[in-house]
Amino acid sequence: MRKLMTTTTDSTTLRQYFDKLEKKEDFFPLLKKFIHRSIEEQYLLDDNNDNSSISYRKFYEKFVDSVFTANAENVFTYCQSPIERMFLNSFMLLFLKNRMPCLFVTHPHKDTELDINNYRDHYKDMDDFIDSYRRVTNDNNLVHFEERLTEKQRKGEFTEEQIQDILSYCFIRKTFEFNSYHITPQAAFPNLRIDNKSIRVDFYIWVPNDPSVKIVVECDGFEFHKTKSSFINDKQRDRLFQLNGYRVIRYSGSEIYNDPVEVSSNLFDLINTLDNDTENRRIT
Repeated sequence: MRKLMTTTTDSTTLRQYFDKLEKKEDFFPLLKKFIHRSIEEQYLLDDNNDNSSISYRKFYEKFVDSVFTANAENVFTYCQSPIERMFLNSFMLLFLKNRMPCLFVTHPHKDTELDINNYRDHYKDMDDFIDSYRRVTNDNNLVHFEERLTEKQRKGEFTEEQIQDILSYCFIRKTFEFNSYHITPQAAFPNLRIDNKSIRVDFYIWVPNDPSVKIVVECDGFEFHKTKSSFINDKQRDRLFQLNGYRVIRYSGSEIYNDPVEVSSNLFDLINTLDNDTENRRIT
């Protein structure tokens, strides 16, 4: 689900919203407008699609609203500076504007590499379990899958929470979450160290189903990046990440503050260039 749409040329419609990106009480009404617009555009597309269904339309509506509302809550909870909030909120609106609800803002990770690997392993175990069920039962469309899980719960093999986790992954999360972009603010990398100090980055972009996506984004406010020692430290950090297979992208605080839409569009298009050999990350 890749290749993002190019957005730089049509981003001017967002510029009037600069002053609404940083404060929660201003941003949430704006976010709701973009959510509703995305839903309306999906409905128009479905009206022209003979294969559309009412159930999918209702799902899309609930999905977009719940995911992006949760994303915004995480932005205001975990982003530590105004420029980070402006940047990430503008980035979210671009996804909605392009009808691409394939974006999740996570909580911070204390050990980002370990936590993401554990996340992937957990859902790989589910994939293996589902594949085993298909082989044994020949129920390739999982018609009786929930019934079989209920039987296992009665036998004490699964808890209700485990069953709901499996069903959620099987019918929703695998399709709509595993191929999506995840952004982790304040992501920590304790195994990567400079002067014996572990590294924490402003944002880390990753995709559960694609370990090749490893993007570090730094928002360099002048207050914390104005000295010679901080400049050297930044260069050392960048080299360390690059040696470990990460792509590092830096934006200055003044760039973000003066034009958050332009900066977020640049990141959006930059990801596009990295993803130009795969499908569109879009729900259609």
